[in-house]
Amino acid sequence: MLRRSFCIGLILTLLLAAGSLAAEPVQLTLLTHYSTHQEDALMEWVSLWNEANPDIQVVHQNVEFDQLLPTIMAQQTAGRGADIIHAYALWGGQMTRSNVLAAPSEHLTEDIKGNFAATAVQAVTFDDIVYGYPTEVQTYALFYNKAILGAAGYEHPPATWEELEEIAAATTVYDGNTLVTQGFGLMTGWDSAVVHPFLSLAFAGGARLLDETNTEVLINSEAGLRALQFQKELIDAGLVDTSLNVLGAFPSEQLAMTINAGWWNGSLRNGMEERYANVGVAPIPSPDGERRGSVSYSWFFGVNNRSQNQEAAWKFLEWMNSYATENGATPMGNFMSHLGIIPARDSDLEALADDLAHPNNQPFIDALEYAIPEPAIFAGQRIKTILQREIESVWAGQITPDAALERAEQQIMRELSR
Repeated sequence: MLRRSFCIGLILTLLLAAGSLAAEPVQLTLLTHYSTHQEDALMEWVSLWNEANPDIQVVHQNVEFDQLLPTIMAQQTAGRGADIIHAYALWGGQMTRSNVLAAPSEHLTEDIKGNFAATAVQAVTFDDIVYGYPTEVQTYALFYNKAILGAAGYEHPPATWEELEEIAAATTVYDGNTLVTQGFGLMTGWDSAVVHPFLSLAFAGGARLLDETNTEVLINSEAGLRALQFQKELIDAGLVDTSLNVLGAFPSEQLAMTINAGWWNGSLRNGMEERYANVGVAPIPSPDGERRGSVSYSWFFGVNNRSQNQEAAWKFLEWMNSYATENGATPMGNFMSHLGIIPARDSDLEALADDLAHPNNQPFIDALEYAIPEPAIFAGQRIKTILQREIESVWAGQITPDAALERAEQQIMRELSR
């Protein structure tokens, strides 16, 4: 009798323990590069989710951008990867080959394909499989200072490369040996700041980086060469000084024009305050003034393929990226808008139309229709590094534009064959 009572008691204890374990909330780790005010804005939405979903709690982890990919890969190798990853889409090819990402359900895939900008969907599609929710898609345009151009006698931004060079010459002003304003800005040392403006100019001239199958290199073409030669001509003419801190000189109104992505709009608006009224944005000039061109890049939320809580992770991401809040926009759309970034979801663009209705946003929104995304392939980041190295060599006068593109083509082809 005593033995039977003991067994019954043990069974009841185990059942109660199992029930207690089942009641424990699922804890999801969310890894991003957001920090300071960005993290605060993100956590407002994460906290709302946590309050409404006590059974699924999300904890944020952040690292610096330059440590994000190494952290993702190191944690994966050690079996400690975050459940949810916010990643730069250019890394997607490497991450899928390393089996980091889990594919969403058919239902979520249909949501993504049917409700996000095509260039963003393309950026998160690897080997014909969508691997996550696009969170932002960045396109490029020409930033210019209206006051500087106006003082030089120009009421409108350049539409052609010839006009860009003319205005850059007119707005490059020295007081003796002291630079007052530089006509055009190019940045060194940062791969995106080097490669993306070049590709945008090249695409506006009719060039392409790779073919549609991502197996052939096309940038070593007449159109690609013209774009690189054009940048070198601006440098040789003294209209560009690559040592100039573009990110500081433009908001200080010491730089007339430069090419950058849409995210910079919000930074300029916050930093320049009333002087932001002098900032204009226009499509990137092309050789004929008619063709449009821009590169695009994206970020996305994905779920770790090793996560033990994939269903819960996708449930959170669906809410974050699909649920319509009180103003009609998703939590992610509202978060992007708060940062001054144009969201990737079509319904967010509609719901936030009034917030995005500044003329300086429109060129970036328009570019969603024609921008060419970075190649979502395994070698994507290495291709970008190769291009940066060759472009900077041309700018520094170490190699000719045609030799640089020839060398880049050879190196990229080797990467594509891996």
